[in-house]
Order: sequence, then structure tokens, then C-alpha cells
Amino acid sequence: MVDSNLLEKISKLLALANSPNEHEAALAAEKAAELLARYNLSVVDLGEDKDEDITKGIVDKTGRYVTWKMWILAGIARANGCQAMRSTKTGEMRLVGTETNITVSRSVYEYLTTVVNKLVKQHKGKGRAFINAFRVGCATRLRQRLEERRKNMETKGILGDGNNDNSTSAIVVRSMFEKHNLAIQAYLKQEGVKCKTQKSTVVNSDLGFSFGYIAGEKISLNYLNQDLHKDKFIKQLTIQ
Repeated sequence: MVDSNLLEKISKLLALANSPNEHEAALAAEKAAELLARYNLSVVDLGEDKDEDITKGIVDKTGRYVTWKMWILAGIARANGCQAMRSTKTGEMRLVGTETNITVSRSVYEYLTTVVNKLVKQHKGKGRAFINAFRVGCATRLRQRLEERRKNMETKGILGDGNNDNSTSAIVVRSMFEKHNLAIQAYLKQEGVKCKTQKSTVVNSDLGFSFGYIAGEKISLNYLNQDLHKDKFIKQLTIQ
């Protein structure tokens, strides 16, 4: 069952992530990711009988395969214990995972796609090829950084909050992700869902891609290397 308090706190953080204050926005987005990771670990510790069931949820719908959106969604899914896919029949972009992970991942997707579209406006008038390549470049770097964050957690674990010795070891983190993956694959098999990998898209503007890649680098995601608890508002939203 979904923890409503967790979702409320994460929703507030993601709302704060749209703040015009870049530092405040970055801290909020990173803290949302940290809360989700800690929630997943707490569920793992409770045992199998306390686990949430695997389900699926629609995140977006496109008339054709939109590379930059799917790459962002795939990165978010990997970082949050879900699997991303798109139906070629309906155009629905979907996530498979626990209800909580899907809900949070959907919010992060909305946040990041909104950020990318805001950044695109800074390059108005540079042509469709540049803009399309910019989005792909930005999504490429965001996906890489999301993957790097997951690998960092799997390698180094999750640090404590500085007030209590509640850090989590890397082996426990890896166990959490593996548990989610096995449950998702079992669900897909039971549902008879077959997935295939989409081929990479060719961009028509190297300059646009480069600008987008650099922009994707500037969106801070690596909360593990920052002291998030300096911000009083963030402290109040931390799960006790």
C-alpha cells in the first residue's frame, strides 16, 4: 500500500523543484530522490509480505516515438526501480513497478521534461533540427547522470543524514534494485508482455546536441555528494 505521507512530502519537494531559485530547486529534486530510495530500502527490510504489488501506469502519450522523452523516462525508471516502455499500438508511455515508485517517477518525469522545454526556449529561432537535437542531447546527459547516481548508490551505499548513523550499505542497495527487477520481470512474463529495444535516433544538428548535453549536465541530480540538511525546509520534510 502506498505511503500517503511519503507521496505528499515528495510532491512538495517536486513542486519546490520548479522554483526559480536554482539552488533551492536542485536540493528539492535531489531530496525527493533520496526519500524514495530510503522508502524502498525500508520496504525491503520489512520482508516479502510487506512488499507492494507490481503494477503498470501511464505516464505520457505520443503519436510517435519521441526519443528524448523516452530516454528521460528510461533513466528515471532505472534510478527508481521501475521499467519504462511504450506501446506501439496506443502510443502510451508506461512504467512498470510498485505504485509508489510509479507515482514518484511520473512526477520526476513531468519535472524534468518541463525543465527541458524551458531550456529550449532559450534557443528560440535556431531551427527545428537544432531544437530537436538539443532535447536529445539534454535527455542523453540526464539519462547518463541518473544511471551514474544509481551506480553510485550500488557501489557506495546511501549516506546517513548527519544526525544519526543510519547509512545503508551498498550490498543492501543492490539487493533492493535486484528485488524490484525480479518482481517486474515476473509481472511482465505473467502479463505476456514482450519488449524490444528501440534503435538509436540520428540527430541532424551536432551543435544542438552539444548545447543540450551541456544543459543536461547543469541539472543537479547527485544528492549523495551534497549536505542537503543545511536547508531548514528540507529538514522538515525528512522522513523520521
